Amino acid sequence: MTMQTTIAARDHVEPALCPLTDMGVIGVSGTDAEAFLNAQLSRNVHSHRPARATLAAWLDARGRVLALLRVLRAGDRWLLLTRGADDEALIRRLSLFVLRADVRLRNLSSQWFAAAAVGRIEPWLESRSVALGSHRGDSATANGAFLIRIGPRLVYLLSADAAPTDFARDIPAGAEQSAALEEIRLGLVNLTPKLSGRYTAHMLNLDSLGAVAFDKGCYPGQEVVARTQNLGTVKRRVFRFSGQSEHEPAAGTALIDASGKPVGEVVRAVNIDESRVELLAVVRIESASGALTCAPERGLALTRESLPGE
Repeated sequence: MTMQTTIAARDHVEPALCPLTDMGVIGVSGTDAEAFLNAQLSRNVHSHRPARATLAAWLDARGRVLALLRVLRAGDRWLLLTRGADDEALIRRLSLFVLRADVRLRNLSSQWFAAAAVGRIEPWLESRSVALGSHRGDSATANGAFLIRIGPRLVYLLSADAAPTDFARDIPAGAEQSAALEEIRLGLVNLTPKLSGRYTAHMLNLDSLGAVAFDKGCYPGQEVVARTQNLGTVKRRVFRFSGQSEHEPAAGTALIDASGKPVGEVVRAVNIDESRVELLAVVRIESASGALTCAPERGLALTRESLPGE
């Protein structure tokens, strides 16, 4: 059985524990760590509310998203969770803004194990006496591991152990692509180095994902985000599509309308089985419901699928 077939077979079979090999962990410590993060990110973090994993963006002055992070309080430090990013490059770039503050950034990725529980996971959580909230970003700790609610069928597991044996007990191993499929169905983009700095927060639907706050103080790109929100000048958004294909279109692959004009580009894709693919693409809003194909496979007709909140 191929990996793609395994994903299809488990699309409705519950649950599975899938590795997240591209999960990065950056530690932020020091007496000024919270103030530093609040000055840089699109959402405030709060040390007095540790049971949250805040989804936030780091933007440049043009309002382009450089990194998409989940910010989690862990004892006397913060953990920044990345997906598919160049963590060393991100640390170097963030460090330029530390100046004289008491802030230390370290790459801790090799010290943490990351996985995702995918499927009908509530009975699995209950069997381990984990009380995890139902809202996106709710977190809980159990046996030294962090659990983070990403969606109804998706929970991240983060452990400083090589592998959390208690949580892996009595749950089959799943393919990493199964977690990617659930993330795509939630509209979550992995901001890889190729995509960093290409899109505004609204293009990536970060306003509807709760990753930007419109009532917080200044942060890089805040004026652009506020102006876009107030004036309603969003021309492109992330949309979800499916199609028949044996191959995953690479990030940056163009979407073509019926006239042959490029109207968007793929930002994330995953094969469900040997002949079907689901993807997220940043597309011109007026073209999203039209007849679209995916270059260079001009025969790959795409069907628009729904995202939460649509």
